[in-house]
Amino acid sequence: MAGEGPNPYNNLLEDLQVGNSSFKYYNLPALQDERYDRLPFSIRVLLESAVRNCDNFQVKTENVESILDWEKSTNDPKGVEVPFRPARVILQDFTGVPAVVDFAAMRDAVKELGGNPELINPICPVDLVIDHSVQVDFSGAMSRGRGEGQESGGGPGGGTVPRTCGNCGNYGKSNCPAFQSFRPNSPRARRPLVHHHSRPSSPWQPGSTAPQAARSSSPMMYSRPTSPAYPQHSNTLHGAMQISQSPVYLVNQTPGVILSVAGPPSAYMAVSADATLVTYNSTSTASYATLVPATYSVNPSAMYSPLPQPQVAPQQHPGYYTGAPYYSQPPTINNTVISEKLSGLDIEDISLRPMGSRSTRFKNTRRKSEDSRSVGSTMSDMSSSRGSSVSTPSLKMPMSSLPSPQDAPGIPIQDTICPFHREESSWSNALQKNQELEFERNKERFVFLKWGSQALKNMLIVPPGSGIVHQVNLEYLARVVFNENKMLFPDSVVGTDSHTTMINGLGVVGWGVGGIEAEAVMLGQTISMVLPKVVGYKIVGELDFVCTSTDVVLTITKHLRQVGVVGKFVEFFGPGVAQLSLADRATISNMCPEYGATVGFFPVDSTTIAYLENTNRDSGRIQEIEAYLKAVKMFRNFEDASQDPVYSEIVELNLADVVPSVSGPKRPHDRVSVSDMKKDFLSCLGNKVGFKGFGMAPELHAITAPFEYEGQEYTLRNGSVVIAAITSCTNTSNPSVMLAAGLMAKLAVERGLSVKPYIKTSLSPGSGVVTHYLQHSGVTPYLKKLGFDIVGYGCMTCIGNSGPLPEAVQQAIEKNDLVCCGVLSGNRNFEGRIHPSTRANYLASPLLVIAYAIAGRVDIDFEVEPIGIDNDGQQVFLRDIWPTRKLIQEVERASVLPEMFKECYEKITTGNEEWNRLEAPVGVLYSWDASSTYIKRPPFFENMPKDAPGVHNVTKAHVLLNLGDSVTTDHISPAGSIARNSPAARYLASRNLTTREFNSYGSRRGNDDVMARGTFANIRLVNKFVGKAGPRTIHIPSGDELDVFDAAERYRQENKPIIILAGKEYGSGSSRDWAAKGPFLLGVKAVIAMSYERIHRSNLVGMGIIPLQYLDDQSAESLGLTGKELYTINLPSNLVPGMKIAVQVDERTIEVQLRFDTEVELEYFRHGGILNYMIRKMIQ
Repeated sequence: MAGEGPNPYNNLLEDLQVGNSSFKYYNLPALQDERYDRLPFSIRVLLESAVRNCDNFQVKTENVESILDWEKSTNDPKGVEVPFRPARVILQDFTGVPAVVDFAAMRDAVKELGGNPELINPICPVDLVIDHSVQVDFSGAMSRGRGEGQESGGGPGGGTVPRTCGNCGNYGKSNCPAFQSFRPNSPRARRPLVHHHSRPSSPWQPGSTAPQAARSSSPMMYSRPTSPAYPQHSNTLHGAMQISQSPVYLVNQTPGVILSVAGPPSAYMAVSADATLVTYNSTSTASYATLVPATYSVNPSAMYSPLPQPQVAPQQHPGYYTGAPYYSQPPTINNTVISEKLSGLDIEDISLRPMGSRSTRFKNTRRKSEDSRSVGSTMSDMSSSRGSSVSTPSLKMPMSSLPSPQDAPGIPIQDTICPFHREESSWSNALQKNQELEFERNKERFVFLKWGSQALKNMLIVPPGSGIVHQVNLEYLARVVFNENKMLFPDSVVGTDSHTTMINGLGVVGWGVGGIEAEAVMLGQTISMVLPKVVGYKIVGELDFVCTSTDVVLTITKHLRQVGVVGKFVEFFGPGVAQLSLADRATISNMCPEYGATVGFFPVDSTTIAYLENTNRDSGRIQEIEAYLKAVKMFRNFEDASQDPVYSEIVELNLADVVPSVSGPKRPHDRVSVSDMKKDFLSCLGNKVGFKGFGMAPELHAITAPFEYEGQEYTLRNGSVVIAAITSCTNTSNPSVMLAAGLMAKLAVERGLSVKPYIKTSLSPGSGVVTHYLQHSGVTPYLKKLGFDIVGYGCMTCIGNSGPLPEAVQQAIEKNDLVCCGVLSGNRNFEGRIHPSTRANYLASPLLVIAYAIAGRVDIDFEVEPIGIDNDGQQVFLRDIWPTRKLIQEVERASVLPEMFKECYEKITTGNEEWNRLEAPVGVLYSWDASSTYIKRPPFFENMPKDAPGVHNVTKAHVLLNLGDSVTTDHISPAGSIARNSPAARYLASRNLTTREFNSYGSRRGNDDVMARGTFANIRLVNKFVGKAGPRTIHIPSGDELDVFDAAERYRQENKPIIILAGKEYGSGSSRDWAAKGPFLLGVKAVIAMSYERIHRSNLVGMGIIPLQYLDDQSAESLGLTGKELYTINLPSNLVPGMKIAVQVDERTIEVQLRFDTEVELEYFRHGGILNYMIRKMIQ
């Protein structure tokens, strides 16, 4: 690990015996320095890294002393600079692709300069998780009380995608007999649905060895305990029944079909071809023998086929009941015969046995006349073995005159194969289609990344469809303590995503850095940082049962924004921390960028160890972790105040003061109590345009916009919810809030509540583990019923990959200039980020996402207004469907199991067959494809000289943009969709791409031509030169209004330098390196701002752009700057970090601060950027 010279601290190297194994470690307490015990736990990690890596070259003994003397060092007004070498780097694909592109281009540059390109290689471990590419093109569920035959707004390219099955789609809603008797918004819409159409085609082909019925079962054979979620009728089934065309052999070898029953758990009614034998089969091993599955479902053309000989399921199909008998050929059954046999029956009540039972009976059934033609059975009464029955209302549906399924092959509506879990799921229609589109759109990117995984050492790539980077990091990648060649040391990480801080909740020091800085770390460079102050955040008290970790983190975010923690570490302590689960802590750490700190750290304690055990970490490794951390005094007992270190300052939160909250409408730290939400939103409508205002005239507040959707009339108004997304690792990593949301959905569905069909609902978990425990707990069907279907495993809505809204909704919003809303369980809600048409966006817990989706609006006072009306016409309030904390905890204990983590993560790199089939080029150097619009060699190193160019001045620069406060990296370099009238769209169209093929800016970060044109392309960008929001500016010399890129291009052609003026918090938001690369390519030489977000300032430095800051509270306005002046920046040859310099503005001079904060940053600037510096270093 050490660099140039011998480590002067090798005397601290000692042996640590753990079980039968012996390890080496640097014993920091052996320093016998009382200052060590006073250090915050997060600073102890920095100290250990400095001691272990001390070589008196990159890390010097004076650096170690500075960290050890942290109390004094942080009081130095000039700041004390120290190096830090993280143990590893983590990337996501939006930032990972440009990082690998840079590595490929750097290899080319090194070769051209006469060096060895293989030197450009990661030195430390690098993990790259592909999670940012999948979009919510398909979403929603047909069984959410809206009826069949709907269309989503999620088709690729803005089209619509039928929710109907094949026959409905072929014959149309008005002609489909089943749809005629089941209308959305009718009383019947809340009743179970029996649909007549055929089972969709399976990804398995005829002759496949995957058993049919086995595909409908969970791949993990848990012994499911009695679920506390259903105390009176545990595992009782109820809900929608569907005949799916699944020919099977029953236990007596009688051919039959399956009635699929939705409910916890998934189960089936097996009906023989003559409709006389009905048996119940759940998916547990105890009752699996009830049905002997056929291999594949085919459309029937004859009554019965000969019975083939049974075979044995081969072992090479993991996830199925291997060894169970099955038949290589299915029976063929005439659909008409089945339909006629069932058409005269009616179901009144269903009482099913719990899991493991082999049969059931229909209660209170009666024979109907032949002309009533309703589905059911004439069976004698067989009561359930335990618990009470669940009544389902009668549903009559004509079935005898149905068309044959082979006549209408259309779009599948249910039970397709989940590509990640390899099992059939009613959710996976949207999931599979979204993932198929992801591969279709991003194949070039994925092939390139696969090349990188082979060509670059120490790089692990986690394929698409696996989860969100931070949740995968938390559940699997994090080491907590490294074991490198029997040397133990703390895990630490930097990532190219600002929410890398989520891992702080696991006791791992980590934070987000710019992609450029991360690349330097990958090449062995230390991070140069000013030793931070540490704010001790004391947590006391207990949380009210109605509050969630989301409410806690939104409270903390607002509080710490008021305290001011930018550039500081925050370390949590106090007895209240012991009340927080590990997942709660991770949620709080996740939103660290939103409250402005560098880290939000929870030291390791017994709760951490329990989490490692529950997530299936190796028991031997857990013993090493605990023993090591105790040996170096990094293991915490939050109940023991004697362990409290010294902090720069202490602030306190009493958990009892936390109330249910959301944040918005435009910033994550603008917390609003749910009880005040209605009043706050109505105030925002009329407030002047700003973070809490839309500037709407009073007479427009009550405007309504009627529109037609799916043949029904609806009305939008200000405050209407049009997007509701349970998304983001912030909350989907937390089983408590996810299961609570599922339990709320259950209670809501049981009361007959539903979500309006035009609201785009979605569920995008951060890992496959979430799917397993939701299914295992039995809440899955209720989430689906409300439309919260699994649409993909990735960031999705949280990063703006929300996909299009239904066209009718979009037009109603635009035509009436409505302030419609998105509600999401994410961490960012900056204007224009979630969707261009949702001007107001609120961060909320998954429970509140569901609540506002059901309500359909955000201007509701849940205390006094009902959330809806139940089946009996009674008002339902939010409190009526809010699950108790005790129930949530019981369900969590019963449902979140270590085996789930094992099942998901043992195949994490090989579980995606699409990824496995990709063929990537090989070789040290990448063969660039000139025709590619995704991957292109960047111009950053073209014609780069061997020697550093040194300091350069900026002479008579024009201002490209004059911006206000809180301009985010989303404003600077948006990640979402590419507008059809934008410079990037014109470029892609010139390359013969259609609008459907544009994809997103985030997915095209490997192509500088697209990204330069996408810089400042956010439609919500407010430029003071232009009277309204939009990606436009004024070309000052001519006065012409142009797209930002076109104006920059004209300045370039005129050989005129350009700069940017900005307000406070310039570059806040995501750690987006293209927010610095893009301005560099536009020709921006400097930025003058009131203040900077930490990571973005670092990125500007990394690209050689000069960051300047107004003094004290000065601003462009206070200095009388219009932005139409000419600016000259003369830099002295003897630059000093943080020095004051003069800027000539026309005929006068202003003084500003130079925001190169360290000597290393000055060195990067002299080289033209950090990567240029690294290349020259490599060839020396």
